[in-house]
Amino acid sequence: MDLSTDHLRREAAETDIQHRQSMSRMREAIKRVFDRDRGVSARAKSDFALGGLDRRKFLQIGGLTIATAAVVAACSGDDSDSGSSGDASTTTSGSGTSGSGDSNDVVILRTATSLEALAVAAYQTAIDSGLVTTMAIADAAVLFQSQHREHLELFAGATEQAGGEPFTDPNPAILEQLQPTIDALSDELGVVQLAYNLEVAAAETYQSTVGVFTDPTLNQASMSVGGTEARHAAVLGGVLTQLGTSTTIPPAAFQVTADAVPVGTGV
Repeated sequence: MDLSTDHLRREAAETDIQHRQSMSRMREAIKRVFDRDRGVSARAKSDFALGGLDRRKFLQIGGLTIATAAVVAACSGDDSDSGSSGDASTTTSGSGTSGSGDSNDVVILRTATSLEALAVAAYQTAIDSGLVTTMAIADAAVLFQSQHREHLELFAGATEQAGGEPFTDPNPAILEQLQPTIDALSDELGVVQLAYNLEVAAAETYQSTVGVFTDPTLNQASMSVGGTEARHAAVLGGVLTQLGTSTTIPPAAFQVTADAVPVGTGV
């Protein structure tokens, strides 16, 4: 089956519109969390984060059971040796963890930043590989990478505001798992498959953090990013389907968490 490059370009453009809209909401949400001078009450922040629903109604509607054990180490004072290997290398390392901020929120933000750094690095590997020969796919890779870079910067800033030190290297634990796949890349289809798998894992990771943040306003920032990652996965899944891959694209109407990265992994 031939790839419809016009359709791919339209989908990528729609993704960018969604990304721009979500970034605006994310910045506002994070500002409300950390701009203490505005005197925003905890209840007001909660109402903003839940779109006007009070927390009791939200929990009744959502019915979501959070595995709090997923918030595994608060990275208490340990310096992480997070140097990346292979071709997937990017921004400067950030080690250390929470200061005055809540340790759970900090570790979630650090995990998110490390995943965004991994995505930036993986897309750079794809761009540099010479394996991507379809211009529409190459353009989508550059666009998606730029969006991941903005997410990285946003979460890194939020980590600092929460009193922690950003972890801005690619997540070393996940990178170690992916490195054999990265090293074995040999064609365009493999590159798209790798990007799809990363986007699915990222989207599901953000879904898994809903309700875990101590400050509920951060739920909106996390899910705004998660929505963009899910859109990336949908676009790349469409490419895989058109190219006739055997990959099964999840049919679920709502986001699941089967491939979520446990919060705290690698950071």
